[in-house]
Amino acid sequence: YLIAPDGTGLEALPIHEISQGSFSPDGKQIAYNKVAREHRTWKRYVGGLAQDIYLYNFETKQNTRLTDFPGTDRIPMWVGDSVYFASDRDGVLNIYSLDPATREVKQLTQHKDYDARRPSAGSGKIVYELGGSLWALDITSGQTAQIPITINTDDRETRPYLKNVQDFISSVSPAPNGKSILVTARGEIFTVPKENGAIRDLTNTSGARELEATWSPDGKKVAYLSDQSGEYEVYVAETGPSWNPQKLTTHTSGYRHHLTWSPDGQKLAYTDQTLTLWVLDLKTKKEQKIDRAEFENIDVSQNLKPISDFAWSPDSQFIAYGKMNADLVYHLYIVSVASGEIHDVSQGLFNDFNPTWTPDGQHLVFVSNRRFNPTFDDFEWELVYKKAAGIYALTLRKDGPALLPLKDDLTPSEEAKKPEKVLVRIDFDGLADRIEALPLPASNYRNLVATESALFYLDREEGDFNRFEFRVPEDMDLHAFDWASREAGDVIKGINQYTLTPDGQTIAYRKGNDVGLIAASARDPKGQNLALGKLQMWIDPRQEWQQIFNDAWRLERDYYYEPNMHGLDWNRMREKYSPLIQVASCRQDLTYVIGELIGELNTSHTYVYGGDTQLHADRVNIGMLGVDWKTSADGKYYAFGHIYTTPNWSAEMVPPLAGPGKDVQVGDLLLQVNGQPVTPQKNIYSYFQNLAGVQVTLTIGKAGNPATTRQVQVVPASNEYEMRYQAWVEHNRAVVDQASNGQIGYVHLPDTFLDSAVEFPKSFFALARKKAIVVDGRFNGGGLDPEIFLKRLNRKPHSYWTRRYSHDQTSPVYAPNAHMVCLTNRQAGSGGDELPEEFRRFGMGPVIGTRSWGGLVGVSMFLQLMDGGGLTAPDYRIYEEAGNWIVENEGVTPDIEVDLDPAEMQRGYDAQLQKGIEVLMKQIADEPRVWPSHPPFPAQKLQ
Repeated sequence: YLIAPDGTGLEALPIHEISQGSFSPDGKQIAYNKVAREHRTWKRYVGGLAQDIYLYNFETKQNTRLTDFPGTDRIPMWVGDSVYFASDRDGVLNIYSLDPATREVKQLTQHKDYDARRPSAGSGKIVYELGGSLWALDITSGQTAQIPITINTDDRETRPYLKNVQDFISSVSPAPNGKSILVTARGEIFTVPKENGAIRDLTNTSGARELEATWSPDGKKVAYLSDQSGEYEVYVAETGPSWNPQKLTTHTSGYRHHLTWSPDGQKLAYTDQTLTLWVLDLKTKKEQKIDRAEFENIDVSQNLKPISDFAWSPDSQFIAYGKMNADLVYHLYIVSVASGEIHDVSQGLFNDFNPTWTPDGQHLVFVSNRRFNPTFDDFEWELVYKKAAGIYALTLRKDGPALLPLKDDLTPSEEAKKPEKVLVRIDFDGLADRIEALPLPASNYRNLVATESALFYLDREEGDFNRFEFRVPEDMDLHAFDWASREAGDVIKGINQYTLTPDGQTIAYRKGNDVGLIAASARDPKGQNLALGKLQMWIDPRQEWQQIFNDAWRLERDYYYEPNMHGLDWNRMREKYSPLIQVASCRQDLTYVIGELIGELNTSHTYVYGGDTQLHADRVNIGMLGVDWKTSADGKYYAFGHIYTTPNWSAEMVPPLAGPGKDVQVGDLLLQVNGQPVTPQKNIYSYFQNLAGVQVTLTIGKAGNPATTRQVQVVPASNEYEMRYQAWVEHNRAVVDQASNGQIGYVHLPDTFLDSAVEFPKSFFALARKKAIVVDGRFNGGGLDPEIFLKRLNRKPHSYWTRRYSHDQTSPVYAPNAHMVCLTNRQAGSGGDELPEEFRRFGMGPVIGTRSWGGLVGVSMFLQLMDGGGLTAPDYRIYEEAGNWIVENEGVTPDIEVDLDPAEMQRGYDAQLQKGIEVLMKQIADEPRVWPSHPPFPAQKLQ
């Protein structure tokens, strides 16, 4: 849009796709980029969204591409007869000039290390950011120089400060006596008393991150992880007035998780990012490799990668754990810590996981996905299996008792004697067959813990438990199954984590940003939260920022899919960017520096986000009516232009001006908002500040007769995206239907995840009898594999049914058997790249449009940083059957390349959509797909 410097005069540019531009000195032309990528943390990018410079002539409406370098040409600045811009033609961003007449390009700066970022032209110079400093290029002389800047500031955001860190709790561990909790929050370890005493910060290390603090079974020691040495190591400290931790391990890399004491307090078990289970002997400080998983699910949390669901036997001699095998099925294994001998104790058909030992050492209780209760699709013959988990128990000895023997009131029961010392004996022969089911319904069980009195477990009625993914749900309910009564009861609802004391008498829990202690016998759905008002720590921002930077560097080093880091000297990258942390003045600067670091990987899906920023911009919502505003012919009023009224019934979204009782027409005048006069002398949106979601009275006048007014009650929305999207889809559907006389159907896939899961069926079930289909994947934001949608579109009838009184049908019923094209564009990425790639690989038809984004590495983890920020480390990449990498940093090149011209778009002509219609109409004519007719009905031949 164009606006006057005072914010008035809103006017849409006649260019449908523009992100930044610069007018020619005479104002008749504009040099521009179609897209913006300044916020992208992806250097040396050459995919379909790579920036080029275009020239648009406002008089002739001609659009010309000025540059065709495969990489980045961004931020054009028109000064005199030249267009200046930033480009990475030599590997880093430098400043170049372009003669629009001759297309001659000259490099003006020669920076080799850091990018020349965000250039801005004025007064004969171009100023840009370089390595944390401002530089200037003198356009006349060609000289560059750093600009010396001195700012008198109190560095408010770099000064140490005291902060309550209740919002940053990551784990809890109850003291064995049940009177306090170890809380790990924002990289510190605190003791929080249940009733008496004060909260203590045990570590006080603003520049280091402590994780997973856990009390020893006897309560005399605390084990935890810390990166104080530069890598995450295992530490153990004696409890008491002094805090003198001992570092027990020495590693050069890696992340460890699930620090778990053996019941005898002599060893610690944990897993690491290589999917290996380790045991550390506290006396010898030697690590013993127990087992390593070789398979894992696609989407898992960082601290829940295999092998994460392990459990010590009560005598500390064995560890039970779940591990995926080559059949991609989780099996239960039991390992002898002393001998290292491993036994598979599963039957092999089902996913068995999350084992826990009964305190007497006679049974192993676990979760298994073997309760197959299908749910049928309401539209087609499809089966869905939800809540497939049950809880089961193995009897470890051949002569051992059942966990839940049959009850007989006529036979007196003998009171079980508790042995002085538990010694676990296991008969592995036939163990998988000595199984019994607990009398609990199929559900979504997780995190089993057996005590002498009950079995505790988490459950949730609904949730994302597909493919046995180990993702952490938002919250689950804690239940207890009582061994004696054999009945289950609610313990506490909506928690994120729970841990029992070694004697099974007390439960520590985390519930959002609260923690609490309750008796294991309690049935208190609300819980008993502890006071955390004094959960405070001193934060030195510069020390913390350095730790966060180091953590980001290590996370990429240890989780990035390619061990050679795409050929980068990753240590050199740390040396390059680490000094910038010392000149950072706010948390946003840290995010920028980390973005520069991970951008060097030259990979998609490298993101950094969030973090604890001290100062925030004031924000106010703006009420949106779903209108393209214009001014009246006399310039005195704002007038209603196009009004968006297409609802989205799945989201229960009805545009504010849709529905009965509104009757606002194009050309009507907006005179007042809640009684406040409206004039074009102020930006139209300023009248709707803080009005989203509340009832508003509009005073409406008729064009040419503003004195005739009426009032309309509306509830403005917070944004117009959904209104405009639904209108665009319905417009395209109508264009296709009209141009093909109803022969061609249309479906748009906005992503390859939840949005398309909603949008796809709106169109799909009406496509079964179409002769052809336009599959529109433009602007597809990705998500997961699009095969779930394509397999339905690609379904073919395998037989036909005839009935006496109705038309014949196909089997399957919804099997289009239609000619198809797939539209794509530069804004389609990730799963949106995979959509046209699979469409073509499946032989479904030609791909039309422009080259897609080019991002087909995957992210299965969103890695947490100490102050609540996050980071991604792409941990897998996609290749095809022939063994070739596909799409990444390239995109999907269409079979028929069609870009959109601004002049055509101004008159409503979508060349990509029209080309799709043209191709399909020809295919319908050349290769009609006709249903067969059934043969004559059989007639008996009587003898």
